[in-house]
Amino acid sequence: MRRRRYIGHARRAIEEWELVELLDGAKPVYRVLYCLAADAGLRRAECLALSAEDVTETRIRVVAGKCNVTRWTINTERIRAAIAAADWWNCWHPGYGWIGGVFKVDLARVGLAMDLSMHCLRHRFATRLLRAGVNLVDIQSLLGHNELGSTAVYLHDSPRRYDEARLAIEGVVCPQQSLLPDEPYS
Repeated sequence: MRRRRYIGHARRAIEEWELVELLDGAKPVYRVLYCLAADAGLRRAECLALSAEDVTETRIRVVAGKCNVTRWTINTERIRAAIAAADWWNCWHPGYGWIGGVFKVDLARVGLAMDLSMHCLRHRFATRLLRAGVNLVDIQSLLGHNELGSTAVYLHDSPRRYDEARLAIEGVVCPQQSLLPDEPYS
């Protein structure tokens, strides 16, 4: 029997409005961590292991990734602004164990669902990439996964995508207009 993971936590991507509420209510140092997880897909330990040399204007190098695999991910304006506002490279950094507890306190402070975990921010990153049409193999690489199956766990879809898929299939199976001419070629 397969062991269920994330017991007690929602396995969903946090929505943009929830993230904005969370970021508005968080202290600057935690805002950086939340932005790194939500906009670059970093794990907690990867956030804490970042150095200034790992961050460029457009990319972030994750050196201390899971299984010690180095990968690159994206850097956004929101991440750059959060790092600057917190003076991230010169300030105190929380310990790994503190982050989950502080995340729950920040959720409660802004009135968000308490079944969320900081890992939901990473799910958000993957889901946003999928909705933007990014290739699954590229999402796998950005998340630092070895297996595509690991990446699939992170991909939460919206009902709108199912409607788009249904319409695409109906267009192929039952096209509205025939591609063949009404009159045979002479």
